Amino acid sequence: MNKRYILPAVFALVLTAGISAQAFSVSYLDGVAELQAAKVWQALSIGDKVPADASVRISQNGSLELLRGKFKITILKDGVYSMAALTKATEKSGTGGIGSTISQKLASLTTEKPKATQVGGVRAGDQGQASVMWVDENDETRGKVQALLEDKKFADALNVLDQAIKDSSVETDKAEFTYLMGVAYYGNGQTARAYHALEQISPEPDAAWYARYVILKSQVLVDTSNFKDALAILSPFITAFPTGEATQVAWLLTYYSQKGLGDQASARAALEAGYKLDPSTDTAKLIDQQMKAQ
Repeated sequence: MNKRYILPAVFALVLTAGISAQAFSVSYLDGVAELQAAKVWQALSIGDKVPADASVRISQNGSLELLRGKFKITILKDGVYSMAALTKATEKSGTGGIGSTISQKLASLTTEKPKATQVGGVRAGDQGQASVMWVDENDETRGKVQALLEDKKFADALNVLDQAIKDSSVETDKAEFTYLMGVAYYGNGQTARAYHALEQISPEPDAAWYARYVILKSQVLVDTSNFKDALAILSPFITAFPTGEATQVAWLLTYYSQKGLGDQASARAALEAGYKLDPSTDTAKLIDQQMKAQ
């Protein structure tokens, strides 16, 4: 073979390998997801490769998750997206492992001992000093799910919750179980599924798990670079609930949202406001780390 053709051939092979190495792989999709090839849109399927410089289109209330090694991009809303821009935005958010930390905090919060409801029985407090308290089936389900979440058995938790939602006749319980499905999906690394679960419900602020719902949904939005949507949830929550560690977490997520939007002054202000609430908490330590890193 003529040497003049060997080097170009080798160079082309290396270039192709480099492009392939940069490609993302479709790990989840819902609705319709398409890849732009030349001037034509081609439907995507699980396992398809998406070049790092490509454009993708989501429609019919769809969502798409793409993996490249441990790097994940999740698209939650319809639209046309540049992979290069999505990669930059995801890197810019700089959330690091905060999502995992918050997920663990949520899991610990859901392991609080369930309280009996009026539907399932009579609270001990309502019977004076009575020591007997009835427990309904949904309380038992909560306890089982909480134990599975603690053990990181997310798939098992999802199976239990799916059946519990089908069996329950109490709408507030169904809503809580749906929230817990969001927790399990998020813990299992299924961000888009977590978002779809959380979008199905609108808990009242007096729900015991309302703060957890707000924090988890906001975290999902921050993870997926939907910073304005995250702030639209976080700001009213902070106003309504100005104290407590959940609010500290809300300030921390506000920091990441403002940072993702490029507003460094507001980002710094969020850190300072969150830290002042209570410098002794675990969340305050995370905030302090970010303040020192600036």
